Amino acid sequence: MASPAPVTPPAAAPATRPAINLTRVRAELNAAVICDVLDGIGLRNQALAHGIVPLQQEKVLAGFAFPVAIQRVYDVPEAPFGGLVAALDAIGPDEVFVTPTARATDIAVWGELLSTVSAKGGAAGALTDGLVRDTHQIRELGFPVHSCGTIPYDSKGRHEIVAHRVACVIDGVRIDPGDLIFGDCDGVVVVPHAVVEQVVEGAFAKRTGERQFLDAILEGSTATAAYARFGVL
Repeated sequence: MASPAPVTPPAAAPATRPAINLTRVRAELNAAVICDVLDGIGLRNQALAHGIVPLQQEKVLAGFAFPVAIQRVYDVPEAPFGGLVAALDAIGPDEVFVTPTARATDIAVWGELLSTVSAKGGAAGALTDGLVRDTHQIRELGFPVHSCGTIPYDSKGRHEIVAHRVACVIDGVRIDPGDLIFGDCDGVVVVPHAVVEQVVEGAFAKRTGERQFLDAILEGSTATAAYARFGVL
């Protein structure tokens, strides 16, 4: 049997987290308005590609990125899951477990037990561009998970986590530890750590403008007049 790859020591987490209210972010924002604000500051390629969807349409995924690195294996290692349990022990409250797979279609990288452990520790959810399993149990748990679909295979003998809290790339978007991950039924967007507070503040402001625009339309305003007044569309 193959030996697992050595686990890389984790990188340091960002010294400080952005001063944002995640509860309010989850309740009031959406992926679209966050993308609009990112577009406005020149970050026009921060959304992951089509096909990464929530297990439950109404669940919003919002938290700080906890990315891992995986290595494909083709035999069961002598000591499997070493990197996985280390990562599960390390993930903190309000973090999102991010597993890049290069859109793999033959392995499940997430399931019920991982969701239960992460939820117990206060994690915000999980994100992968790969597949997951145990979806009925995860839905019952209410743990937010975004993925590309399902497959029943176990990860044992198919991949090993070799590092955690390290930068990764999904669909050409770099994800660093501490970046804000936001996902809903429209998709997933990554907000770089350095601009999280700016983007969240701008997104709240844009949502206010959108509501004012809608109210004006419902009160009989033309689109031209409402846009001229509120500057959003």
